[in-house]
Amino acid sequence: MLTRIVSLALLLLLSACSQKQQFTFEQPNDQIKASGEQFIAGVGIRDITPPPGIPRAGYALWSTTGEGFRTRLYARAYYMQGNNGQSYAMIQTDLMAGSRILLARVAELVNETTGLHAGNITITATHTHSSPGQFLGSEFYNKHASHKNGYDPQFAEFLAQQLADALIDAYTSRVPAKVASGKKAVWGLTRNRSIEPFSNNHNHQDVEQTNAAVFHEINPYMYMVRLDGLTADGSYQPMGAFMSFSIHGTSIPRWDPMFNGDLWSYFQGDLKHRIEREYPHSHNLVVGGFEGTHGDMAPAMPLKQSGYIWSKNVGSALAKEGWQLFRQLENKLSDKADIRVAARHVDIRDNPEINGTAICDEAAAGTTLTAGPYEHESPVLAWIPGFKQGSSRWFNTEGCHGNRLLVGGAWLQPLFEPKDSFPRDILFQLIQIGDLAIAPLPFELTAETGFRIQAAIEQSYTEKGEAVPDVMVTSLANGYTGYITTPEEYEVQYYEGGHTIYGRYSQPYVTQHLGLLSADLLEKNRVMELPQQWQFNLPVKQFVDSHTLAATPIRKTLTQPTYQLPEINQEAFWSFDWQDVPADHIQLHKPLLSIETSTDKIHWQPLQQNGLQVDDSGYDLSIQMLDEGNGSADYRAYWYNPVFNGKQVWYRFVVQPRGNDSVLYSAAFH
Repeated sequence: MLTRIVSLALLLLLSACSQKQQFTFEQPNDQIKASGEQFIAGVGIRDITPPPGIPRAGYALWSTTGEGFRTRLYARAYYMQGNNGQSYAMIQTDLMAGSRILLARVAELVNETTGLHAGNITITATHTHSSPGQFLGSEFYNKHASHKNGYDPQFAEFLAQQLADALIDAYTSRVPAKVASGKKAVWGLTRNRSIEPFSNNHNHQDVEQTNAAVFHEINPYMYMVRLDGLTADGSYQPMGAFMSFSIHGTSIPRWDPMFNGDLWSYFQGDLKHRIEREYPHSHNLVVGGFEGTHGDMAPAMPLKQSGYIWSKNVGSALAKEGWQLFRQLENKLSDKADIRVAARHVDIRDNPEINGTAICDEAAAGTTLTAGPYEHESPVLAWIPGFKQGSSRWFNTEGCHGNRLLVGGAWLQPLFEPKDSFPRDILFQLIQIGDLAIAPLPFELTAETGFRIQAAIEQSYTEKGEAVPDVMVTSLANGYTGYITTPEEYEVQYYEGGHTIYGRYSQPYVTQHLGLLSADLLEKNRVMELPQQWQFNLPVKQFVDSHTLAATPIRKTLTQPTYQLPEINQEAFWSFDWQDVPADHIQLHKPLLSIETSTDKIHWQPLQQNGLQVDDSGYDLSIQMLDEGNGSADYRAYWYNPVFNGKQVWYRFVVQPRGNDSVLYSAAFH
């Protein structure tokens, strides 16, 4: 009875009504370029940091509205054309997930220039839980990924334009290139947060559920594709790299109000800076990463010690591992690599069965989903029987949802969460680039789920008599459709099983699809099975109010710079407040804040630290909106981990122009 009462309260709390809008995208035709003598590649990057006011996504009901940023968010694009003429583009994003409606719009924007369409573009994500929501292609996750409901067309269009511009840059900057791919095992930086379900797998039942075992029973592999481009002097120099690794982007706590890239910012940033220091680079170097099979993989950091210090520790350690792999790939670089692409759209509600394996034809949310995962439990719910991890039913377990307890039950849940609100359209892809096969999927995959999908793809290559490539299985690509656990993991009903919305046979079902798609690709060399049109019917809401800019300057300093001593698990910082344009005009995706230094308070120059300018493209300058109203907003600038070079050295904040206002300088401080 308690479970039903709490379920009803949750459904009433989470259900919401708002105006719906239909979005329609015609599928443009892709074009196969004529095969050339050499592999061709290009890279591009755009800032996708949102304005204050967009809800942060990842922690669901316990998320917060973004008030500014600590580390910038980016979209990084990689265009590649193989020796056989087939083209493919990878767009990596510092978002919680890819999005099919975003993919459709990006394809629409880039098709005329690049010839690409949704089948040969993949949008991947780092799954940082400190990134914006409200851009996904399903009503359910626009409602439940964050604490607010609705698809924001204005913000989604901003994302689409930025991603498209990055990809067009990658296409227009393409040059003859060399490519290499590989993997390495990384230990000690991740742990299995759901060891009990993992040890229930038939091939892992000898696993001891100890503190040490959680560091062993993981997917340890970091995969990387390295691209070196031809320069004017005839040499090849690094132009880009993208990699996948299995680690949740949850090192920053849910109550933090700032957008940030989580540990991935340090992983990507440190690796990029290391490559730039060690190699000549005529090209604009672009380095990005995205999730592997991270569903049950958490950062190896002390429990309840989340924050920027540990985020940097883990992210920087991953960058060192990435550097080793980048160097190892040097001897594998080749200008000979074919590309093969397969894409197949499946409405899994209309087609719930493949080769005798069936999923539920209707999705549902389980009670253990609402309780949250091990290290980020939902208050109260995580302790209530029927909701806490491991809660399941012992009756009526024969159906496709098995022993999973459903929020509100099978009859009540659809009244508050219509079945059509759940995602149902899956874009299955398989891409081979040289000796690497990439399998992007729109789910959060557990490690063992990924291993089984990998094995099915490898088996297809073996049966066709082809050399078996490395197989990079990736999560959260081109959309978000909850989790997938193995049937054995599902039985234990932890958070991941409760969030496997299409039931206990989801993993065998998806594995069958990938096995079939890979077999078809090997037989035909190219598979493109997409509908002529994609439609989305979504509740919409604009989260950032529109304002008319004041005709006269409004900037002014509100406070003098002040210093805050570090507290436990916190960083020291300088801060100052100023008044500026409202949120919709502050343009956080453009450079805004930096630090200058002087010895006489007359002659100033940009501050550099470790060879890098101290500005808001790094890790330690942050901007937060404090209040908004009457055509202006109040902001606070932070400088974390500030340098100290003696009493005779002065510093000041520099705020770049916005609207009708010129550069603003804070008072000097030291």
